[in-house]
Formats: sequence, structure tokens, C-alpha cells
Amino acid sequence: MLTDFTLNIMDTFNIVYLWIVLTKRENNLFKLISSVVIISILITVIDQLGLNFIVTYVMDIIIIKIIYRRNFNNIIFELLLTLLIIMLIQLILFVVINQFVYDATIQNFAIELIILMCLVVFSKFNLFNKNFIIEKITSNILFYFILTSMTYVMVIRFVWEYDSKIIMDNLFIISVILSALIIFQVFTYLYVVKVIKEKESLKIANEYNSVINEIVQEIKQRQHDFVNYKNTIRGIVAVVDDNDVKSAINNYIKNEDVHDNKINELIYIENVIIRSIIYRNICKAVKHNVDFEYQIESNVLDNILSYHEISNLLNNMLNNAFDEVLKEECHKKNIEVKIYNFGETSHLMVKNHIVNPNNTNLNEMFTRGYTTKNTTDTRGYGLYNVKKIVNLHKGYIEFYVECETIVFDIYFNNSSGKSGSPIRL
Repeated sequence: MLTDFTLNIMDTFNIVYLWIVLTKRENNLFKLISSVVIISILITVIDQLGLNFIVTYVMDIIIIKIIYRRNFNNIIFELLLTLLIIMLIQLILFVVINQFVYDATIQNFAIELIILMCLVVFSKFNLFNKNFIIEKITSNILFYFILTSMTYVMVIRFVWEYDSKIIMDNLFIISVILSALIIFQVFTYLYVVKVIKEKESLKIANEYNSVINEIVQEIKQRQHDFVNYKNTIRGIVAVVDDNDVKSAINNYIKNEDVHDNKINELIYIENVIIRSIIYRNICKAVKHNVDFEYQIESNVLDNILSYHEISNLLNNMLNNAFDEVLKEECHKKNIEVKIYNFGETSHLMVKNHIVNPNNTNLNEMFTRGYTTKNTTDTRGYGLYNVKKIVNLHKGYIEFYVECETIVFDIYFNNSSGKSGSPIRL
């Protein structure tokens, strides 16, 4: 029984760890160990009771669902696909090891150890760069992937349970067929994800087209107004004494320059989503008399986040900043946003004045449903959604309060093989 339990631990660890690597889940050691131990104990008990292997798979899915709090349908597909990959690797390794080792127990230990070593190398050197995460695909499409993956797994297990000799005598052919099926499944999934991302990007781009048109129209308007400015300056020169001309002209153009520069600098922001969001917030700042400053470098987040993620991230951070500075108690209405590269890291930084820094709970700000407003609606999910996006791309969030200003610094490490913990205070 001890041997079976040890093999179950190794096999379960390989399955869960491969699932974490493929889905880019948070690398939480406690969750990993607890899920492996619980599942291994249950599998050993189920085996001793002689229950069907389907019970084992159901328990695996339920335990992972509870510990990692993933969507149930997503968990089913991800784990079934992971099981298929593990089965394929085991079959291939068995074909090789069976030529040299004849003891079944030693064969099983050798196979699990080799898979474990490969997974460690696989994850540490970041060999799988694609984010194999279930995207927002419709339930019908997801059901197709679940059904096909389940069919492959069940057929193999039923044949093995019925007569393992069928598989043993046709290992090479079965390995080739299973490889082809898995490759087809993966490429079909990736194609669907690609189509969904393209549609999502098109939808986001169309959504911001009207804002881009507003920016263009405003710039055209200001070019037209330039003629009026010249005429006004000529009038000032004509009617004001020579000693006061400089002062009068400076006072006239002072207020215009500040707003004009903010609008004119927008054309140098290459990312249309960021440009549109900044423009909307400039207009919002003017309306509410907020001092809004921005410094945006090009091609900082473009290769890390999708249009949809950039929109969610920046909008949520700026909405949070405006919610704070628009409070009646807030007397310093200042917001600053920076997007820039520093060394090998890409940064999104947002600063804003905070009304009550001593009563701000930094430890809870990114939890689901947290809000400083007395409301029962859907508020409190903005910063939580920000954390989800940052975690998904192995980024960092640093935030702190200094001189009544709260600073949020979100950054991503661009060097390969490195990843960060989600939040730092």
C-alpha cells in the first residue's frame, strides 16, 4: 500500500504541476502540496475500495476546483487535456524503459521520476511561453473540447481496465494515434482562441474609434483657432503699451498652452487604446477641475497585454484615482499616470492624492468586493480585476502611501524565465 501511495503522490504531483505550468496558474507551494496530498490519499483509498476510475477523476476535479477556485468547466477541460498529455508521455517512456527494465514497480517509479525532472526543466527555463489559459469562449465551444478530451481519456482507461494487453501489444501505434489526437486538440483550441482574440481586439478598436475621431476634430479645431490667436496677439500689440506687451501676451497664452500641450501630445501615443483612455480622462479632469498629468512611452505594454487587458487595467486604475480625488474632502485633486520602460521592466504607475491615508487598508485593497464607498452595487471589483490581469502575466503590484499620495506601480519583468509575486506593500 505504501508503494501505491508513493506512486500516487508522484503521479498526482506531475499532473497538477503540469496543469499549473500550462495554465500559468499562481505558483503557490501550499496549494500545490495540499492538493497533491489530498488527491493522493483519496486515490489510494478509492483503489483499495475497488471503485471505478471515473470516481478518481471526479474527485481530482472537485479538489482542484475547491483549492484553486477555478471555473468548473475550465477545470474539467484543462485537467482532461493535462491527463492526455501525461498519458502520452507515460506510454512513450514505457516503450523505451520496457526494453531495459522488466520489474513493473521499478518501471512506474522510473517513468514518474523522468516526467518530474522534465517538468522541472520545462517550467524553470520557461520553455512554454504561450499562455495556455481558457479564454472567454462560449459554453458550446468549451463543451466540445470537454467532450472530445473526455472521450480520449475514457477510451484509453476503459481499454486499459478491460484488457491492458491490448495497449501493451500496440504501444507504438497507440502512442502515435494519441499524439495526433492531442496535437489536433491543442491546435484547434489555439485557433479558436486566436479568432476570439482578434474579434475582441476589433471590438475594442471600434469602441475607441469615436474617441479617436474626437481627438482629430479637436486638433483640427485648435489649428483653426491658431489664426484667431494670431489676430488676438496682434490686437494686444496694437493697443497695449510697449512695456506691458510681454506680460499681457504671456497671461493670454498661459492657460491655453497647458491644455493645448496635453491634447497635442496625444498624437505621439502610438497605442490607440491608451491614447483614447488618456483623452477621455483629460476631458473628465477639465470637467471636474482635476490636475491630470501623463507621461506615456511607446511600445511598453503592447507585447505583454492585449488591447482588452490594457483597457481594463488602465481604466480601472484611473477610475479608482478619480473616485478618490473627487471626494468632497479631497482638496488636492492631482492625478498622474506614467507608462514607461526601466531597464528590463515595463511599468504602469498611477499616483493620486488620498483623503484619509491612515484609514486606508492596503492589505485589502485588491480583494474581491473591497470598496471605500457605502454601496451595495457592483463596486469593489476594479482593483481585484487589475490583480487578476497582473497575476495572469506574472507581473508585480507595488503600492504605498507617501505625503498623502498613494502610488500604484504595476510592472512586468521582460527578461525570460523570471516571474513575480503578485502584490508587494
